[in-house]
Amino acid sequence: MTDGCGHAASGRWTVGADGIRPMPWSGGWVDMPAGRLHAVSGAGLVIGRALCLTPVTLLDPRDWRWPGDGDAEWTLCWICLALTAERAA
Repeated sequence: MTDGCGHAASGRWTVGADGIRPMPWSGGWVDMPAGRLHAVSGAGLVIGRALCLTPVTLLDPRDWRWPGDGDAEWTLCWICLALTAERAA
């Protein structure tokens, strides 16, 4: 089931980021999110757009959860946060 914008109405979201950047990790380099974290679902999974309509790079859902993985380093998009909180209510 989707809402009028084609987003999943179930309350499950995948995480996207503004971008990706290489960072040192355990003696090597890994790609990590850069910028804010965003909620993504429905058509956004295909076209790479967050609920707030920002273009995003999708993150691996095995490693990233919305909104639980937000912190000082990876801040949450306040628009996506408001939209997901509204749908969860």
